[in-house]
Amino acid sequence: MVAAAEGGLATTLWTEPLMSLVERIAGHVRGSLALDAARPQWGAGLRAATALAVPLLVAWLTRRPELIWSGFGGWLAMLADPGGPYRARAMAMGTFAAAGAATSFAGGIAGQSPWIALPALFVCALLCSLVRVRGDTAATIGVLSLIVFCITEGTPAGVRESLLRAEMLVAGAMFAILLAVAVWPFRPYHPVREAVASAWSVIAELGARMARVVRTPAEPAAWEALVPLRRRAREALEAARHALGVARAGYQGETGRGLQLLVLYEIAELALGDLAALLEALRARAERGQVLPKEIADAVQQLSAAHAGIARAVIEQGAAPATPVAAKLEADPDMAALFARVEAETRYAVESVQALAEGGKGPPPPGALAPPDASSSLRDAFAPGSIELRHALRVAIVATAAQLLATALRLERSYWVTITVIIVLQPHAIATVRRGLQRVGGTVMGGIVAALIVHFVGQPLLLGGLLFILACAGVAVRRINYAAFATLITPVFVLLAEANARGAHLTRARIFDTLLGGALALAGGVLLWPTRDLERMPSLVAAVLRANQRYLRAVLGGEGPGGTVAARRAVGLATANAEAALQRLIGESRPADRLEPLMALVAYARRLSASITALGSARVPPEDAERLVNTLGELADAAESGRPPPPLTPMEDRTAPEPSQRLARQLRVVHSALARLA
Repeated sequence: MVAAAEGGLATTLWTEPLMSLVERIAGHVRGSLALDAARPQWGAGLRAATALAVPLLVAWLTRRPELIWSGFGGWLAMLADPGGPYRARAMAMGTFAAAGAATSFAGGIAGQSPWIALPALFVCALLCSLVRVRGDTAATIGVLSLIVFCITEGTPAGVRESLLRAEMLVAGAMFAILLAVAVWPFRPYHPVREAVASAWSVIAELGARMARVVRTPAEPAAWEALVPLRRRAREALEAARHALGVARAGYQGETGRGLQLLVLYEIAELALGDLAALLEALRARAERGQVLPKEIADAVQQLSAAHAGIARAVIEQGAAPATPVAAKLEADPDMAALFARVEAETRYAVESVQALAEGGKGPPPPGALAPPDASSSLRDAFAPGSIELRHALRVAIVATAAQLLATALRLERSYWVTITVIIVLQPHAIATVRRGLQRVGGTVMGGIVAALIVHFVGQPLLLGGLLFILACAGVAVRRINYAAFATLITPVFVLLAEANARGAHLTRARIFDTLLGGALALAGGVLLWPTRDLERMPSLVAAVLRANQRYLRAVLGGEGPGGTVAARRAVGLATANAEAALQRLIGESRPADRLEPLMALVAYARRLSASITALGSARVPPEDAERLVNTLGELADAAESGRPPPPLTPMEDRTAPEPSQRLARQLRVVHSALARLA
C-alpha cells in the first residue's frame, strides 16, 4: 500500500507539470488562431496588391529588373499605412519612404564587408527597435525599415547600385502614397467621421447589452461580460481623439463640421462615463437582490437606439435620430439623476448631429479638446528598466546572432532567418510565442501552396494574376490573423521576389530559414530580459488606483467637464494597460492563487471609476470625501510596495449617499484582494 502511494505520488509529481505544459502549449495555439478583427480590409488589400503589381508589370514589360525595388517599396509603404486621417497616413508612409531609402543604401554598402555587416546590423536593429517608444505606427515603420536593411545587406552592392535601389524604393513608396491618399476621393473629415461614429456605435452596443441584462435575472458573469465592451468603447474614443487631433493639426481655424465632430467626441466621453456609472448602479442593486423595474430596461434600450442613430447619422450624413423621452423614475432619485445626465448628453448629441448635417455652428462644445499627450522620446526609452530599451537590445542581439549563424551555415537566403527573428520578437514573451507559431505555421502552409503553384501553373500572366489575388487577400486579412497573412504572402515572395533564382529548392529554404529564425527568436525572448507581467502587475494596479484617486478629487472638487473628462480618460488608459497585462498572464497559465486577487483588482478598477462618476450628482460631506481620497492613496501605496494594506476605516455610513456607500463597499473588496496578493 505504501509503495502504491509512493508510486502515485511520483506519478503526480511528473504528470502535473507535463499537463500544465500541454495546457500552456494548447493555449498558445488557440491564441495564435484567434481572430483579432471582424472583417477583411479589401480596400487596403487591393491598394497594396496594386502598389506591388504595377511596378513589377512595368519591369517585366520594359525588361528593367531594378523596378522590382519599386514594387517592394510600394508594398512595404502600404504595410506602413496606419489608416485614419489622410494627413497621418501620408506622413507615416512618407516617413517610411525616407527611412527605407536610408536603410536600403546603408545595408547595401555595409553588406560588402562581414566586418562591417554585423556591427551595422546591431546598430540598425537597436535604433529601429527603439523608435517603438513613439507608438505603434513608429514601431511598424522601424520594423519595415529594418527588414529593408536586412534584405539589402544580404544582397550587397556598390554605391551607385545602392543609390539606384534607394531611388527605386522611394519611387514605389511615392506611388503607394498616391494610391492611398490621392486616387480615392479626398474627404478630409471622412476618417474622423468614421472614428467618431465607431465610438458612438460601441456605446450604443453597450447600452443594448445592458438592457438585455436588466430584463432577465442575471448571473454575475452577465454583468462581467459587459467589461470588454467598455474597454472597446475606451479604445474607440482614443482612436477618435487621435483622428481629431491629426485632422486639426496645422489649421488656425475650425470648420463648422469639424467643430461638431469635436463636440460629438466630447459628448461621447461624458456619455460613456455616465453610462458606466448607471451600469454600476444597476449592478449594485442586482447584487443586493433588488428587482430592477421594467421601465429601466426600456429607458436604457431607448438611449441605446438613440446612440445607434447618432452613429448612423454621423457616418451616413443622414437625418438625426429622434430625441429620447425622459425616463420616469421618481421612486429612485439616485438612478433618476444618472438617467437625467445621460439623457441630457444624448439630446445634446442629437442637436450636434443636426448641426453637422446642416454645416452650422450648433450648440457650443462642453469643453475644449484636450491637447495631445506629450510624445515619448528616445530619451524616455533609456530610462532604467525601460521595456523599450530591453526589447531593442533583445532584437539587436538576437538578429545579429541569427545573421552570424546563417552566414556560418552558408544559407542561400540568410536574411530570411534575420527577418523572421525581427518579425517574431515582441516586447512580451507570450506575444513572441504566438507570433512565432503564426509565422512558422503560416510559412509552412504558404510554402506548400507555393510548391503547388510551381507544379500546376506555368503561364506568366496566370501566375501574375494568381499572385495579385494572394497579395490582395493577404493584406486584407492581416489584421484578422497574422498566420493567415503569412500563409497567403509566402507564395508571393517565394515565387515573385525571388523570380531571378528559379527552383523548387527556394520553398524548402524559406521553410528551413523560418524555422531557424523562429527558434532563435523564441530562445531570445525567453533568455534575454523576459518581460514578466506578474512582476509588473503591482505597479500597474497602483497606477489604476492613483488615477482613480485623481479622478475622485476632480469630481468632488468640481473641476468642470474638462478636468473630469481628462481624469476619467487617465483612469481608462491605466485600466486598459492593467487588463492587457492580466490577459497575457491568463494566457501564460499562471498559478490560480496569484491570478485570483489580480483578477479581482482589475475587475473592480472600472467599477471604482463608475461609482466615482455617480458621486458627481451626490452631496458628499467633506470629511467623507477626504477619507475616500486618502483610502485610495493608501491602497495604491500598498499595491506598489507589495505590503498588506493598513486596516480600512469604516466608511459605509447608512446616512451617506448611495454612490458613496457603493464606493466604500468596492474599496473594501480591493483592500481584501490586496491583502491576499501580499
